[in-house]
Amino acid sequence: MRRLALAALVLSTICVTAGSATAASKSITVRDARGFARAVAAFRHSGGTIVLRPGGYPSLVVGPRSGGTLRVVGRRGVRVGGLRLARTQRVAISGLHIGPIGGDAVVWLDGAADIDLDHLTVSARGTAYRAFVFAEFARHVRIRHSVFTHCGDRSPDFANCITLNRGAHNVLIEDNRFRDCHGCDFIHGRFGSYLTIRRNNFDRALPCHHITRYRCGHNDLVQLFAGQWLRVERNHFGVYRAGGAQLYLTDDVDHATVVNNVFIGTDPALPGYRARMAIVVGANESKRLPYYAKIVSNTILTGYRRRDGYVGSIRMSSAYGGVRLWKRPIVANNIIGLLETSWRVWAASQRFVANVVLRGTNCAAEGYTGDADLDAAGRPHWDSAALDAANRYYAPPNDFTGRPRDGDPDIGAYEWRN
Repeated sequence: MRRLALAALVLSTICVTAGSATAASKSITVRDARGFARAVAAFRHSGGTIVLRPGGYPSLVVGPRSGGTLRVVGRRGVRVGGLRLARTQRVAISGLHIGPIGGDAVVWLDGAADIDLDHLTVSARGTAYRAFVFAEFARHVRIRHSVFTHCGDRSPDFANCITLNRGAHNVLIEDNRFRDCHGCDFIHGRFGSYLTIRRNNFDRALPCHHITRYRCGHNDLVQLFAGQWLRVERNHFGVYRAGGAQLYLTDDVDHATVVNNVFIGTDPALPGYRARMAIVVGANESKRLPYYAKIVSNTILTGYRRRDGYVGSIRMSSAYGGVRLWKRPIVANNIIGLLETSWRVWAASQRFVANVVLRGTNCAAEGYTGDADLDAAGRPHWDSAALDAANRYYAPPNDFTGRPRDGDPDIGAYEWRN
């Protein structure tokens, strides 16, 4: 019996040791690009975790693979100059600082699918290069909980923190912080279908210096030129300078829904400055205008006279006069800070309903114009004109905070609560 017990104990010890070795083999720590390539090869047909030791990694590549999710995890002190995900799938990247190492720093999604980019810091601050994410041909991409700042302040090339291509489908950009970028757009480009921009903070897209005026004069927070099924919801849009708008949609961006966002036209870091435009839909020089857009339940406090003389928070192309009515934008349940010339919105809309205009002229004859009794952040007080005044058909079920609206919904991004 003692021999049997001893044998069982030895066998049990062997099994535990073997199990520990198997678990440990699913995580590989690397210190350079060569070690990274070996680890990627080891996990080509299975899931696993690659941990990067502190240091610089000028260029990393993850190629075609199968199996479970490959996780690439950074520690403090890790800087990656380039990461290409080429014709690969099921890859999760987290905890990396994407910054220049002798050239532009880019996370390049090239034919990739099912990709998670989480808790990244993307910045080219203090260099003459760029740092950005480029979703070229990619599907089911999630970019979350990351910080994008100084994405190309001194680069002679056009800079964007996130650049999208028509080959990008099912992209989610959520819970990120975009701030302090000189001479760039935070999100820019064309996408294929189903782009969601949700719960992000956009603050201070500013002119750059010592480069050409053309290069430095294009600073929008979000500018998109093409794509089907866009949803922009529950974002905080801060100021820009020397650009077109906080949210600029033109050409064939179809089925865009802009809902429950807050647009702020001032910033304590830029005393005395007021952002001019919150939303632009369509450009007069474009060959094609966005169809089926909806601008619903936003609080839009941005608005100041543009250089061409236009005064308003929203502007739509006058070319919508030649577009069939049901293809034109719907504007409903918004608090609009400024609308001096209402025809540039009213005449271009399919419907303009239940909007409050703080300063200027309301397009609807029965529409409210004047002080709506809001606090500095745009939240309504108990006696606000926005309370219980929204059109129920267009009102979303939740507000900017994610909490449910009541049976008589309020105008704007916030639902009042006692």
